[in-house]
Amino acid sequence: MSSPLTLSSTNHLPQSFVVPLKKRPEKEVPLGKDIPIIDIGQPEDVLVEQIGKACRDFGLFQVVNHGVPENLMAEAMKVLKEFFELAAEEKAMFYDDDGKPYDLVPNLSQKAKLYAEGNKSSEGEFNFWKDCLGHGCHPLDEELVNSWPDKPATYKEVIGKYAVEVRNLAKRVLDIICQGLGLPLDYFGKELIQNQMMFSNYYPPCPEPSSTLGVGSHCDPFLITFLQQDLYALQFLNKDGQWIGVEPISNAFVVILGLTFNVITNNVMEAAVHRVVTNQTHDRISITTFFNPPNSTTIEPEKQLLSEKKPPLYRPFTYVDFFGNYLSDDYDVGLKHYKI
Repeated sequence: MSSPLTLSSTNHLPQSFVVPLKKRPEKEVPLGKDIPIIDIGQPEDVLVEQIGKACRDFGLFQVVNHGVPENLMAEAMKVLKEFFELAAEEKAMFYDDDGKPYDLVPNLSQKAKLYAEGNKSSEGEFNFWKDCLGHGCHPLDEELVNSWPDKPATYKEVIGKYAVEVRNLAKRVLDIICQGLGLPLDYFGKELIQNQMMFSNYYPPCPEPSSTLGVGSHCDPFLITFLQQDLYALQFLNKDGQWIGVEPISNAFVVILGLTFNVITNNVMEAAVHRVVTNQTHDRISITTFFNPPNSTTIEPEKQLLSEKKPPLYRPFTYVDFFGNYLSDDYDVGLKHYKI
């Protein structure tokens, strides 16, 4: 079994990782100087305005002074780097050759799995240049935590604390969004974020970054995502159809709206299209925490946001039905089946 972990020393890009010309990233992508960077320590009324505007205009923003301890964020990065540096035989029990990370989401067990060789692109044309460790993070019961890696020895302790802190931050941000929409506090904070997943991605140095992708263009099928990154690689598609780079900020989280937001807000707030490019000289680790509802949850436009002038744009559907269509549509927007 090979893995991108063994490819960092090669001077040539294996054919299985070559992206078709029409899907390759542009060589020159500007950094987004106007991407909102929001200090969560500001007064509530300021936050409601700033975060609401960021959700409407970008579907993506960064938060700082958010309350997740900086030393814990550093420890989480360190323990994941140590995991990905383990010998292949020590990680073998977590390998899943047949699945893709998103396959974990409808899986009620949410046990830890490692997806090697970058996983196939949705069309099966090529592999993404990464390894991905995925597992559930809520509720933190004994069975779930016992499925996590035993090595490094501090993995379970560090990631358990990290998962709780990120969940608290997610609830805070979602409550601020609720205020901006005129919805009750905790509207999102109960059923709609009942499931919490963490996907940690390792991107080795790549010999030909212009011919590969770490992750292809997509919208997340979740409610909301919190991303911790250490090096530049994330890009998003702005409303003018231009790819823009998201500059890493020390101890910040990138917050990305998922497609569930499109439906609930009746397109007042929409998911951000994004992708990940590769790097020739440095390896990179990112930690993505996703929040999504249980499979049986009905997703539909919130009636409080509708009126005669703003009729529903989507019909109701269950989350598991949507997720199945999302995967079968090659990770496309996935909402076309439910548009009225």
